[in-house]
Amino acid sequence: MRSATRHVFFTFEIKEKSIVVQLYVQSVFDMLDAILVAIISSFGLGLSFFFGIVLLKNRKLPNRILGLLLIVFALRITKSILYNFVELPLLIKNLGLAANLAVGPLLYLYGYHLLSQNQSFKRSHLLHFTPSLFYVLFGQMIPNSDGSVFWDISYIFILFQSYLYLGMSIYLYRNKMKGILKELRLWYVRLIFTLGLIWMCYTLIFVGILPVYSAGPVAYSFFIVLLAYLGINSKKAFDLSLTPKYRTSKLTPEKGKVYFDKIENVMKEKQLYLNPGLTVASVAETIGISSRDVSEIINKYANQNFASYINNYRIEEAKCLLKARSKKTKIISVALDAGFNSLSTFNVAFKAITNLTPSEYRATHN
Repeated sequence: MRSATRHVFFTFEIKEKSIVVQLYVQSVFDMLDAILVAIISSFGLGLSFFFGIVLLKNRKLPNRILGLLLIVFALRITKSILYNFVELPLLIKNLGLAANLAVGPLLYLYGYHLLSQNQSFKRSHLLHFTPSLFYVLFGQMIPNSDGSVFWDISYIFILFQSYLYLGMSIYLYRNKMKGILKELRLWYVRLIFTLGLIWMCYTLIFVGILPVYSAGPVAYSFFIVLLAYLGINSKKAFDLSLTPKYRTSKLTPEKGKVYFDKIENVMKEKQLYLNPGLTVASVAETIGISSRDVSEIINKYANQNFASYINNYRIEEAKCLLKARSKKTKIISVALDAGFNSLSTFNVAFKAITNLTPSEYRATHN
């Protein structure tokens, strides 16, 4: 009987020690996972803070807004990393949410100033940061505990606000993409896409599809590294200076855009480009501004010089004529009717824009 009792106690003792060892090993692995996540996340945070500070020191307003965006988002991710290690005070938790509420408006305002090349910040833009300011001022009082009804509702609002500004940024891009340098457009789209993926990751964590909270900071680090690589290869997105001869211009971005729209309308409605002798001065006279302003506006909003801008309209007209007219129609006739004054000039311009000769284009479209 004693032997059996000893055997039971011995077996129980072994199982107890085994459980202790398993718990210890599990705690070691959990700690190593947390450290690995911290290292990976810290790399992304380091990049964010570094590029954010560099851009904040830049004189151009779009770059400063982008720098602030990177720093604010990095602060929000810092809260997520600390959350894995220590119990954070209520204020710190809510400051992290305040940072999150500021990212969306900063993304939108960055796009607004980048795509319009507007260097003046309106005071009314500060209204975008009202929810973020609310969390800053009342962060010590706003409940922030996982699983509570208030927390669920408030976080749904924060996610909704993030996606709302994501949609506004996409709409802004689509509305202002015309006449904007391709590299600027691509950079802004990539930034929207990257932040959208990060927000999607946090959404999946919130709804329980991604059960690991640390997936957010890791995803952030990965996407920031990708964004840094894309940014380094998109240098024109950060060099927003005008052509040297236009640096002393008094033409505001708002007026420039209005005049560019007028030029576009005149070209389409009056078909000024059909005149072989069309000059900058004649367009300026039609619009009611100076020749210098016309050149600057076309250079800035169409990213072309005057001759290339007009030739684009003429080539579009020629393409319509080539498709509509008989194959027996001479190419020189099409060239003259489209606004060119010589066949050689027409051929060179047509080939440069379409990568086809006029005859090749007609053969494939007629």
